[in-house]
Amino acid sequence: MAAVSKRRRWWRRVVFAVLPILAAAIAMHEHVVWSAAGAIFSNDAVPPADCIVVPGARILPDGQPYHLLEDRLAAARDLFLRGKAPCILLSGRGGGDLDQDEVGSMRRWLVARGVPDAAMRDDPLGLRTIDTMRRCGSDYGMRSAIVVTNPFHVPRAVFLGEHFGLDVRGVAAPYGHDYSFGTMVRNRGREVFARIFAWCEVMLSSSA
Repeated sequence: MAAVSKRRRWWRRVVFAVLPILAAAIAMHEHVVWSAAGAIFSNDAVPPADCIVVPGARILPDGQPYHLLEDRLAAARDLFLRGKAPCILLSGRGGGDLDQDEVGSMRRWLVARGVPDAAMRDDPLGLRTIDTMRRCGSDYGMRSAIVVTNPFHVPRAVFLGEHFGLDVRGVAAPYGHDYSFGTMVRNRGREVFARIFAWCEVMLSSSA
C-alpha cells in the first residue's frame, strides 16, 4: 500500500507540474490564431495592398514546386490578375541547385502562367516565415501585404506580419490537389508547435 501511495503522490506532482505548461502552450497557440482571425479573407474580399507575399516551401528535385507550394502560387496569380496588388514578393530559399532554389521555382511557375517577370520581386533570404514577414517591410519597403499560403499556415504568417508593423491580410490558398490524411495530419500537427514557437520568438525575444 505504501508503494501504491507513493506512486500516486509522484503522479500528482507530475500532473501539477505539466498542467501549467500545457495551459500556457494552449494560450500561446490560441493567441496566434485569435489575433489573425479578423485579417483573413477570401480572394474576392481581400482589400488591395502594396504586394502579394508568397512564402517558399519545398520543391521537387527537378525544380518544380510541390503541390502545397503550387496551391499558394495559383492563389497568388489569381489575386494578381484581379488587381489586388501591383507586385508579387517571392520569399524563400534562393540560389543553389535546382532542387534548392525555391524563389527560382516560384518565378518560373508564375511566368509560365502569364505573370509578367517585371511584376515579381525576389527575396532569396526568406528562409523562415518570420524572415519573410520581417523583410517584407524592413528590406522591401512594403507597408501593406497580402500573404498567400496554405490554410493551416495563414494565421501564423498574419500574426508575424502584424508583429513587424505590416498592414497584413491573409488569404488561404484553396487546396488544388487531393492530399492524403497523413499529409494533412503531419502539416497541421507541425503547425501547432510552429505557432507556439512563433509566439515565444516574438513575444519573449527582444531581437525579434
